Amino acid sequence: MRKHPIIRRILTAALLPLAMGAVAVVPAQATPVRTTAVTAAPAQNCAGRLIDRKVASYNGSPVAELVVYYKDGQNCARLNHLGATRGVRLRTSVFLVACQQTRPGPLCAFHGRPAAQDGAFTHFAGPVRVRAGGRCIHAAGDIYFHGKRHLETSPAASHCR
Repeated sequence: MRKHPIIRRILTAALLPLAMGAVAVVPAQATPVRTTAVTAAPAQNCAGRLIDRKVASYNGSPVAELVVYYKDGQNCARLNHLGATRGVRLRTSVFLVACQQTRPGPLCAFHGRPAAQDGAFTHFAGPVRVRAGGRCIHAAGDIYFHGKRHLETSPAASHCR
C-alpha cells in the first residue's frame, strides 16, 4: 500500500527522531524553533476542549500553531498560520492518528488510518479528525517559511482517553 506523502514526511521527520530520544519540537533544518505558552484562539470547525497547543517560532516571532481539541470521543487538529505567515500562501500540513497505545509513551503504532491535509494554504491546514476510542493520539503539523520547514508535534503517544 502506498503511503500518502505527508504521512511519509511526518513519519520520517517526527516519529523516527522521537523514537531515538529527540525532543518533541524538531526543526527540519538548523533554524531555531521553540514552543511558547500562549492562549490559543478557537479553531474554526474544531469543537470541544483545547487539549494541546504547540507554537513554532522564527527569529522569536510565532509563525504557526498546532492545536488539538477533544469532544465526545473525537479528536480534531489544525495547524494555523500566525503573525507574518497569516494570509500568505505557504506549504502547510496537519496530521492526526489514533495510536494502538492506551498510555502515553515515546512511540505511536498507528491504529486505523491517519487523517491528514497537505497543501498551499493562506490561513490553516485542517481540520482533520479521528476517533481514538480510549487510545492515545499523535498530532503533527508543519509549515514552510523563509525556505525552511518548521515542524510541531505532540509527544508520540499522548492524550489517552
